[in-house]
Amino acid sequence: MYARIIVPLDGSELSEQVLPYVRHLAETFGSTIELVHAVQTEDIPENLVAEIKQESITHLERIAGTFPQQLKPGCIVDSGHAAEAIINAADAREGSLIVMATHGYSGLQRWFLGSTAHKVVQAATSPVLLVPAGIEEGPDGILAEFDKVIVPLDGSPLAERILPYAIDLCKALDMELIVVRAYNPQFPGTSIRMHEVEGIVHDSAENYVAEKAQELKNEGVKKVSYKVLRGIPARQITDFALATPKSLTAMCTHGRHGVGRWVLGSVTDAVIHSLEEPLLVIRMTHESK
Repeated sequence: MYARIIVPLDGSELSEQVLPYVRHLAETFGSTIELVHAVQTEDIPENLVAEIKQESITHLERIAGTFPQQLKPGCIVDSGHAAEAIINAADAREGSLIVMATHGYSGLQRWFLGSTAHKVVQAATSPVLLVPAGIEEGPDGILAEFDKVIVPLDGSPLAERILPYAIDLCKALDMELIVVRAYNPQFPGTSIRMHEVEGIVHDSAENYVAEKAQELKNEGVKKVSYKVLRGIPARQITDFALATPKSLTAMCTHGRHGVGRWVLGSVTDAVIHSLEEPLLVIRMTHESK
């Protein structure tokens, strides 16, 4: 499914918290791993650039040495901005997955992973798995396993393009797929019939996710369920993910900006900003297949 996993690291322990996920996914998919670090050379005296790059390579190689021999990563140290280095590494070969932390910074080589992650999500053509730095282990001490993938849909064909990726994950990792539709009950205007209107909207949402769940079962996904969430979509999605142990949320965003933004893109942005659980984001355009 993913031939190669790109792992951005900035030298901080927080950024390295993705490594258990990387090992787990690489073992599952038989992926090769590339550790990536960017040195922003414009902030460094020219006579120190080579030395700092060598230190960065040494640091990445030390981390690579903690992996089992069959998974031992390659190491890439690039010059320039972090987001560009990550995207270039992923674009070098098809079938790449970027796995990165969403926060963390360290010392002289400050690399704000929160903002870097957002840039990568907006520009990368490869799927991006975001892991919130500081995520805690579960009660059984296991950090990296997933057994459920949550797929929020808004009823649009673009949103549904996430489904093939979710299906592949569920089949590879034997996960349950939970189809979610969230709606905001605050409808414009006021009416004594608002309760009736909301009932119609709720029923429509439930019929939609039930139909999608049946389609997924027909496509060979063994464990499928669905959920209708009432409230502000981004908040409901993040709360539901937090309340669902060992879950991974999978969502689409899009490659457009401005007034024509697709509604799920803004919801995905909001979920990213309030991220407390792992999130797989895939950027779609109208040309994406």
